[in-house]
Amino acid sequence: MARYLHTSIFVNDMAASIEFYTNKLGLKLLGGPNHYPGNADMAFVGSDWNAYIELVYDLEEHPPYAIGNRYEHLALEIDGDMKSTIERLRGLGVKILTEPKKPPSGNRWIAFVEDPNGIPVELLEPRTGD
Repeated sequence: MARYLHTSIFVNDMAASIEFYTNKLGLKLLGGPNHYPGNADMAFVGSDWNAYIELVYDLEEHPPYAIGNRYEHLALEIDGDMKSTIERLRGLGVKILTEPKKPPSGNRWIAFVEDPNGIPVELLEPRTGD
């Protein structure tokens, strides 16, 4: 049976992307950055290898990446309280796209922040009672 493994995103700045996902959002650097001459630099961030984000810095000449019209967002479940998490991220200079709120049909807090590449990252409080 197939299982979800990872999402791969192109980044404009590997160091800034690793800093954001590890030091600001609290994921672990699982591997890398690895350098593949003439191809790409790659790093892997996540809680573990069961589901992670692959960060790719393309070494070929091209204009900086822009958000594509088919990519919506990444989603991460946070540890702890949403409001204090957002305030901590705001203090670290993270751009807050959507302040914490509860959707009309939802029972847990949700917010959106932006990674250094302009990718929206949805933050969700942990599920309870599931």
